[in-house]
Amino acid sequence: MAAELASLVQRLELAVGRLEAVSGPGSSTGGSAGGAVAAFVEAYDEIINGPMAQYVNLSQKIGGDVQKHADMMKKAFSSQRQLLITASSSQKPSDSVLATLLQPVSKAIQQVQAFREQNRTSPLFNHLSAISESVPALGWVAMAPKPAPFVKEMQDAAMFYTNRVLKDYKEKDQTHVDWVKAYVSIWTELQNYIKQHHTTGLTWSKTGPVASASAAPPSAPAGGCPPPPPGPPPPPEELSGTAGVGGDGGASSRNALFAALNQGSDITKGLKHVSDSDKTHKNPALRGQGAPVRTGPKPFASSSPDPLFLPPRAASCLLC
Repeated sequence: MAAELASLVQRLELAVGRLEAVSGPGSSTGGSAGGAVAAFVEAYDEIINGPMAQYVNLSQKIGGDVQKHADMMKKAFSSQRQLLITASSSQKPSDSVLATLLQPVSKAIQQVQAFREQNRTSPLFNHLSAISESVPALGWVAMAPKPAPFVKEMQDAAMFYTNRVLKDYKEKDQTHVDWVKAYVSIWTELQNYIKQHHTTGLTWSKTGPVASASAAPPSAPAGGCPPPPPGPPPPPEELSGTAGVGGDGGASSRNALFAALNQGSDITKGLKHVSDSDKTHKNPALRGQGAPVRTGPKPFASSSPDPLFLPPRAASCLLC
């Protein structure tokens, strides 16, 4: 009965989202010139009103840290939607302006990852880790020419933790199992969306004005969220520092931009590379030793800004 009700709510929210998308200038979410919403923005809304809404609803049922994390994820997707609206009505700007436009998404990623680090003793730490490991997938907007495989890479990065949630709750609470399914489906649907609308990178308008930095909305902190941990200056400041690079600022600036966008919380900078022999999911002999839970390697290595060159996580999904 609960599953049927959740499915009904999901369909209703999807229908409402479509009505809002065609409501024209009266819509509070904004759109492209003339009040019309671009096709790829409408398609993105289907993800927000579909699997994303289902994930948020299930997170509210679980409550606690999972619900707080879901609120941050909702704001992260909202920030990305605003960027898509800008791209739908504007031509691609220079790298320095693009860096400014990407900052709200970058900060949202950092906030999600910082929350996990600030709540390492949470009884729902595996849930938080699954989100934290995969949220850099929102950095696909800075990827070219293969953004979809990058999202898949980040989805796989969360598999170790989603499998743990399934193992812990499979026989105890179906809500957590449904939560995993809903969350994983967000990234699956995002990959399909990218393949259809942004195959080789974020699609920009060919006829509108060149996007300006003023199109970026102010980044408001999430209500009730604790401040990020103290440390070195956050990535957005580094990102803005690349704006003055001239001459060959093309590839180097994009690499620096991408590294800054996806670096996440600086708290994981000191992590060392873990060999396969030290990984519990690759070395069965370690499973009985009661080792503490690892948080997994940081999703992006500082020495290689392009995560497409990172080795994929070797884990099998318990949902498959």
